Amino acid sequence: MHRRPAHIILALLGSAAALSLPATSFAQSPEPEGEAGEAAVQDIVVTARYRKEDAQKVPIAISAISGDRIAAQGAFNLKQSIQQLPSLNIQGFSGRNQTITIRGIGTNSGGTNDGLEQGVGLYVDGVYRPRTGSVITDLIDVESIQLLRGPQGTLLGKNTVAGAIDVKTRAPSFTNEARAEASYGNYDYARGYLSLNAALSDTLAVRLSYLRTSRSGLIRNIVYNEDWDNLDNHSARFDLLYKPADNVRLRFIADYSIQKGDVGFQSIARVLPTTLNNGMQVRGFYRRAADVGYAPGSVNAFDRQVDLDSSQYDKMPSYGFQAQLDVDLPGVTLTSISAYRNWKWIPNYDGDQIGAEISTLGVVDTDQQQVSQEFRLASTGERTIDFSAGLYFFWQEADDKQRTVYGRDAVGWLRTANTPTATVSPLPSAILDGLEAFAHVVPATHSYAAYGQATWNVSPRFRVTGGLRYTYEHKTGLYDAEARGDVTPISALPAAVQATAIALRAAYAAVASYYVKNNSNNLSGTLIAAYDVSDDVHAYYSYSRGYKSPGINLVRQTLGVDVFVKPEKVDAFELGVKSRLAEGAVELNGALFWTKDQNYQANYANTQVSPAAYYIANVGTLRSRGVELDARFAPVEGLSATFAATYNDAKYTRYTNAVPDYLNSYRTSIDLSGRQASGAPKWSLGGTVEYVHPAGGEKEFYVGADGSYRSSYFASVNLDPFSRVPGSALFGAHAGLRRSDGRWDVSVWVRNLFDKDYYNTISVNATYGVAMAAIGEPRLYGLTLRGKI
Repeated sequence: MHRRPAHIILALLGSAAALSLPATSFAQSPEPEGEAGEAAVQDIVVTARYRKEDAQKVPIAISAISGDRIAAQGAFNLKQSIQQLPSLNIQGFSGRNQTITIRGIGTNSGGTNDGLEQGVGLYVDGVYRPRTGSVITDLIDVESIQLLRGPQGTLLGKNTVAGAIDVKTRAPSFTNEARAEASYGNYDYARGYLSLNAALSDTLAVRLSYLRTSRSGLIRNIVYNEDWDNLDNHSARFDLLYKPADNVRLRFIADYSIQKGDVGFQSIARVLPTTLNNGMQVRGFYRRAADVGYAPGSVNAFDRQVDLDSSQYDKMPSYGFQAQLDVDLPGVTLTSISAYRNWKWIPNYDGDQIGAEISTLGVVDTDQQQVSQEFRLASTGERTIDFSAGLYFFWQEADDKQRTVYGRDAVGWLRTANTPTATVSPLPSAILDGLEAFAHVVPATHSYAAYGQATWNVSPRFRVTGGLRYTYEHKTGLYDAEARGDVTPISALPAAVQATAIALRAAYAAVASYYVKNNSNNLSGTLIAAYDVSDDVHAYYSYSRGYKSPGINLVRQTLGVDVFVKPEKVDAFELGVKSRLAEGAVELNGALFWTKDQNYQANYANTQVSPAAYYIANVGTLRSRGVELDARFAPVEGLSATFAATYNDAKYTRYTNAVPDYLNSYRTSIDLSGRQASGAPKWSLGGTVEYVHPAGGEKEFYVGADGSYRSSYFASVNLDPFSRVPGSALFGAHAGLRRSDGRWDVSVWVRNLFDKDYYNTISVNATYGVAMAAIGEPRLYGLTLRGKI
């Protein structure tokens, strides 16, 4: 494999220092403007353009959730927090396999492919995280989560076509402080958090934090008689702030987290029919099971039972170092952000996800490293022309070891027959039993970019913003596959089946090796016109060109397969209005968006070769258009509410040669042009309400509720009907008593209040004759104690 030399990594980390976020920071002013006692929504301050601004005046579609609101709802990871971000959708079933989309655009390859980049940028304290697994785990020291919708590239280090998720953590301060939190809930849920902030001197402050989360399993494994889907998570952070002068700030962060447990598996959602659309009969799940002597368990995912007979104990450690140096010069701030991160996925994955011994192990063991360096110069505002400009370097390499081990039932299950009653001579199980298909896969990326954005304040009410980004990327890929395992020698098999055994082993454990490389460059940009209709009403119109890097098909090469996937190019148009009404008691924002994604990267069926080859390619065009609404209300003192809604008409405007769905699997390809895009519900809603009432002295009582709804969508890229995720509405509630200055807080909370059965994602597995699902959490409730001194 080809690793970046260690001295370059160290040089980048030490070249300057790095910290927090280019995307957006979040703060609420402690007191709303207006007369004392008046109800008003609190201001949200963001630094999307590297200076503090009222979010209402920034011509970008931004949604923000504070860390305190997330905690009040009993949420402890990013996936649980998305209910109040309707434009965002996260599907997946393990730390590695996650698909994230914004407005229906993102990564829709039907699963994780290390040769493709995310369409949605994930940032924590200014550092880009290409692996979703490093962000969906427990959130520690979170100050806010922000969602930026639409292409981001002229402000952020890494370019993204769909938008960005920005997680900002609490920075050290020069005020000594200790925070602690303890929670306990059903399913033996326990969460403990401790954070110590200390001023070591007039120039040095440190924050040390540790978080521990555990929970027993939500799904019963009837083979092992154990509760699986459990949690055993640890997170720790060391955060140092050095401020030698008023105009110089250096922040260094080191963090480590690990998620462990019998997790990352799927349950059978339904058994697929045995009659295809053309009347053909196929050997279905129950017939295959009978052929190998397997008695299936539950085929209803919401029974919360599985019969996996192999280990499913997975570990996901992640750690990193980053430093940010900010130097305030006259009228501008110079920033350097340097980071190194390592993420590992160490799975023990039952390859067939059922009780038969077809595949006893099916894993992609991943060791991913990355280095990034950003230099940025940004004006501090109040000028005729405000600007920001930067240089960005990013390197990542994923060292993957793909392993599939076949068991004693593999031959009996995987052999094909056109009809359930067909007579097929049995083959010895020794043909595949113990065979291991192994592939060493190493995709790597070197990305270099220069970007800039400037705002011309034409008048006190009218502003024009333009930005450009140039990106150059060098990608390489290594693929080295071989057959391994403790298998019976061909010579020891009956002579009549030796030729068949050779063919089957070559098909299921192919041998191949190649190394490829590719260079690409791109110019993208944005143009925004913003106008203040009044002091409280602000309108904007924007155009952005987004760019998603080329991909590499690191799979077994087939005649006609193009190893490289062309970059996606996105044209996004948006018309938005942000307003504050009723003397500040109502904040109402809306946006119309229209996005065209060309060279869409997704699953493709190449019917020009025989047999047809299936891989990732540029399949055509996706169009996303719709309406978004964000509102906040404070009708009376003590009462606050939020509401967000998205209507998204996302379609494949051109998607020919798609991989056929199950009922059409006898065909070589299908045409999905004009159909609703996968992972994109048409309607998404979210809302919260909370009432705070004085309870005597310095105490206050609060009670709140939250709800969300997502209409149905297809989880599979090829829109297989059996991958349809039904619409669902989820509700939660919380109540508590706290001291008004935040010194202590006692609360109770419940998530999924009505114990709704719902799916997170569904995939169709024709080989096993079932639809497999990752299901949502049942009703969870608990008690939380918080304290601060």
